[in-house]
Amino acid sequence: MAEPPAPVPVPLDQVPGLADFLTRLRLGALRPDAVSAFFGRNDTWAGVTDEGVPVFVKRVLGEAGQVRRRVARTRAMGTALDGHPVINTPRFLGADEESGLLAFTLVQDARSGADLAGDDAFTWDLAYSAGRQVGTLHTLAAPPPVAADDSEPPMPPRDRLVALSLEAHAAASGAELEAWALLHNDPVLVQAVEDLCDRERRGPHVLVHGDVRLDQFLCHDGVLHLTDWEEARLADAARDVGAFAGEWLYRGVLGMAGPDDGMSDREVIANGARRFEALRPHVEAFWTGYLEARPEARDDRGLAARAAAFAGWHLIDRIIVAGHQRGRLSAVERAVAGVGRTALLRPADLTTTLGLGERHEVHA
Repeated sequence: MAEPPAPVPVPLDQVPGLADFLTRLRLGALRPDAVSAFFGRNDTWAGVTDEGVPVFVKRVLGEAGQVRRRVARTRAMGTALDGHPVINTPRFLGADEESGLLAFTLVQDARSGADLAGDDAFTWDLAYSAGRQVGTLHTLAAPPPVAADDSEPPMPPRDRLVALSLEAHAAASGAELEAWALLHNDPVLVQAVEDLCDRERRGPHVLVHGDVRLDQFLCHDGVLHLTDWEEARLADAARDVGAFAGEWLYRGVLGMAGPDDGMSDREVIANGARRFEALRPHVEAFWTGYLEARPEARDDRGLAARAAAFAGWHLIDRIIVAGHQRGRLSAVERAVAGVGRTALLRPADLTTTLGLGERHEVHA
């Protein structure tokens, strides 16, 4: 399969305030002929300035109040984690809440965790490092701007669980509408998602990343960096653990699509099971590193089950995102939704399968 074309950055002269922003930070200017971008929901620019500084700049997009909160959380986390001995993150260089601009040191020649996983190069050691960093994060006190932020996490989107707004419906693709319909036509599943959100609201909270995905990790010279702190908040630790497990479960279920179009349904399912068996050690390595960094998590006897439920939501969220600008969901994507439903309805039954520890550590 051909790789998608590289994203094209928004021309620098079309971004009011970007040059002044970099100048105020004394970083120099980016050259229009030597700047690149990354895939994502925000505008990005990456390059080396005329002062010789490698920088990554992001413009956070969205409603003004949300932009200010996301920028404030990023600023607080960037300051709190600067030079941290365990959690590696690109150095935060500056922010502007009004324009939504953020600047970081560019980790040059790095590969994302998603790219590594696609090449079967995301090693046990990297997964262990990811778990150790996330576990360490969950032991830290939240910086005041993060601790004071009482906004609800954007996912799962409780306002969209039963129906979409007219504006959201009009903007959605056919595949996205199919994905939402799977949810809207399943009141049992909707209730399971509501229950998960309610348990999180009532339960213990720690400082979480809030948007753990493989493409939020960057690897350079064997060192793993965790990036993108816009959704950092006080929430259930299971949110981060489940998202990491969900990333690998998603890849395993996608493995149900074998190369032989003539395979029977049973053979397709068996192929997917074998694929996840090969991927599960990544979750086990993450869980090992997590518990070593945060041994008190062993006393939270429902953590693994809640994480399995969040992994289930992660699968449903992934098919919604994957449906962007497409007309139909594939049969495999519908299978992904089915596995996500199972994880949300019976999470305690899947913790060992997912690689989240022994039975004696897991209680629904």
